[in-house]
Amino acid sequence: MDIKRKISEAQGLTPTEQQLGIAALAIGEDIRGLSIKEFAARTNVSVASVHRFCKKLGLEGFKDLKVELIRLATEAGNRRDVDINFPFDATSSPAQVMERMEGLYQTTLAETQELLDPTQLDHAAKLIANARQVDIYTGSHNLYPAGMFRDRLLSAGKSATCHDGGEAQVRTALASGTDHVAIVISYSGLAPNLKDILPILSSRHVPVIVIGTPYCARIHPGFAAYLTVSDHESMTHRITQFASHIAVQYVLDSLYSSYFAKDYVRCSEFLERSFPYTRLPGLK
Repeated sequence: MDIKRKISEAQGLTPTEQQLGIAALAIGEDIRGLSIKEFAARTNVSVASVHRFCKKLGLEGFKDLKVELIRLATEAGNRRDVDINFPFDATSSPAQVMERMEGLYQTTLAETQELLDPTQLDHAAKLIANARQVDIYTGSHNLYPAGMFRDRLLSAGKSATCHDGGEAQVRTALASGTDHVAIVISYSGLAPNLKDILPILSSRHVPVIVIGTPYCARIHPGFAAYLTVSDHESMTHRITQFASHIAVQYVLDSLYSSYFAKDYVRCSEFLERSFPYTRLPGLK
């Protein structure tokens, strides 16, 4: 259900909250750059009223309201009207597939950009910069972007691991300590390996960066940093993991770039030193 229907069908809204809903829809995508205080001032209500309004809509808070309004604006302004889970069908031509995939990328990236907290991203980058080693825990289709992220860390001189087997991940967790940082990637938060990995990491006092949907963050509270991705994709009814892959890749690219920027000179120098050993044969 989109935010427009949530507002129109919400039960128990006061007259002030009904007007707040109308104002929120009128602001639409312009909410992108507003803080909750600025939004409250613009709609002539208190910050507390905004919080209550979000709760009555079944939202966690103002950030979720922003995501919903931007999602609505993106979909309304996107003539391609892309279904995230089934972006094409048997009648789609290659040109139509290209157009719809572009819309899928735009929608997913816009939603994830709104959910991803720059403060959390900065904190996660600092954790990586201060760690002796980065250990990445994930599975299934997320192993590919996770492995690429590990290789990028190695290319910048940061020791990193990403094992695809559950046994190797458990042993890595058991061998880690406070000088490590763990990155756990799970779109839903329901990955089977988490029931073993997360308690071990907690017992070893390892800082954990969690990458997943808002639901993943809610069911796994208390960790060092949360990098949140768009949750518009169905877990079961879809062609494949288009949107979740795009969202996770965007977050990992942003995290790597933020880490690199914090120690730009050292990372660049290491990269330069590695070129003679990693350059393709025949290239100068």
